[in-house]
Amino acid sequence: MVTGECGTTMHRILQRRKVRKLRFVWAFMAMVALSLAACSALFTAWTWRQTLDLSQSVKTLQDRLEQVNTQRKAIVQLIMEKRELLVGQRVKRDGGTGKGKNGNGKKVASQFEITKESVQKVGEDGLIKGWTDSEQLNMSKAVKYNTDRGTFTVERAGVYFLYCQVLFNENQSQLVKLDVVVVKRGQPLQKLQCMEGYGTTPAAGSHQFHFLKPCQVSGLLRLEKGAELQAITGAGFSLHITGKHYFSLFKVN
Repeated sequence: MVTGECGTTMHRILQRRKVRKLRFVWAFMAMVALSLAACSALFTAWTWRQTLDLSQSVKTLQDRLEQVNTQRKAIVQLIMEKRELLVGQRVKRDGGTGKGKNGNGKKVASQFEITKESVQKVGEDGLIKGWTDSEQLNMSKAVKYNTDRGTFTVERAGVYFLYCQVLFNENQSQLVKLDVVVVKRGQPLQKLQCMEGYGTTPAAGSHQFHFLKPCQVSGLLRLEKGAELQAITGAGFSLHITGKHYFSLFKVN
């Protein structure tokens, strides 16, 4: 009888130990499940924040490009209106001939673009090539472009308003620059310069504006006939293939 009671007691002790082990295992599994759920929630929140930041970066770039294009159009329109006023005053002084300094009555202007088909890699000298004449202006040409050298030669002396915009696809540098240099007999005389600094590149994701960095210059220049213009940037910088690149100027006086 004593032996039976001892056996029953041992059985109860073993049962209690098994129950304790099961409780420990279930508690451990519950902790693991809670930890995984917490990690999943944190990862989801982080991913959502990254996506939100990336979307905001894309929207900011798009808004900035739209603002730059709007400003460019406004400036061109303002200068053209001023040009019309000056031409009208000159017509009165010239006795109604309606002819400008070029002698044929046409305005003097040129506009060039770099298209997806004409884009070229920027060389070690930083010279931007691949410009093509838009041929949409019914005006006398302000400059003649040399495709091989990548330079613009001024056809007529005068005061010009010049605008140049280049979009870079640059993921190696946080700084981009653009210079339009005036060269006479091989010597640089003056230039318009843009230097833009940007924050860190987007952390994740890939889209058409991933490394887009715009730079633009504009201003009035007095140019002599035969002077050369060059668009120059940093050596080895990459131009955005589908971006809008402009080089335009027109004679205001």
